[in-house]
Amino acid sequence: MTDDLGPLRQAMAELSEHGGSADLYERSLRRSRQSQRRAVLATGTAAAAMVCAVGGAVAFAVSRPDPSATSVAAPGSTAGKPDCPSLDTLGDLVELPPGWSFASAGVQCAEIWAAADVRRPAGGTVRYLFHYATDTGWRYQDQGTEWNCGELGLTRPAPFCTS
Repeated sequence: MTDDLGPLRQAMAELSEHGGSADLYERSLRRSRQSQRRAVLATGTAAAAMVCAVGGAVAFAVSRPDPSATSVAAPGSTAGKPDCPSLDTLGDLVELPPGWSFASAGVQCAEIWAAADVRRPAGGTVRYLFHYATDTGWRYQDQGTEWNCGELGLTRPAPFCTS
């Protein structure tokens, strides 16, 4: 039994001439570009989410009162006149430069102001001034040697004031 495959071969040859070749290169380039766009989009979305998360956390932290600051002078304070803070309390509010330390002389207080001497390694002392507010508690205010009582709103002389 002999098959005559000639007409079939001829038809296949004509089809192959008109069909062209498969263009795999263009398809792979298109897929690569699509993957790049997806990666850029995913990275941008992740970055935007991170910015929103950090911004929200910062906004939340700024809008909340600091519980440690409000509880510092709350015990024993009456009608906005706080108790004089301890050196430990003031030490928690500031980070002194290396080698600096609070002098053992203690804290000098007048109404809503407190001052403490700080020793420096180069010699001499400087005073740190702290202010009390009912909503925030004790906070670092300034550094120097003496202040004007009138500018601080004090009506009576204080040990850390010039007048």
